[in-house]
Amino acid sequence: MKLLAPEALQHLPAVILPRLIQMFGSTTPPLLVEIRQHASAGNLPAMAQAAHKLKGSCVSLGAEQMAEICKTLQHKGECGDAAGISALLEELEGIYPATLAALQTI
Repeated sequence: MKLLAPEALQHLPAVILPRLIQMFGSTTPPLLVEIRQHASAGNLPAMAQAAHKLKGSCVSLGAEQMAEICKTLQHKGECGDAAGISALLEELEGIYPATLAALQTI
């Protein structure tokens, strides 16, 4: 799966795209922290809500890989399934910098 789906950005007005990417860059790190904190505390429903919020941002900017991981985290949180959450979080945190960098080159 690609980091980005550039076709997802085609529906956004070019004039607002830089601002959306900037917002993604500033709002994602706190959401990643929030997801990890809720997961570490065992508060899976709250983790699911935070993952859902981040998923929305990822989908709107075409960040496919991040969106897919957020979707999985959301589902696990809603189902109370803690298995594999740590590995998913590491993967999500690991691909965020490359995703942001790819967005910033558009």
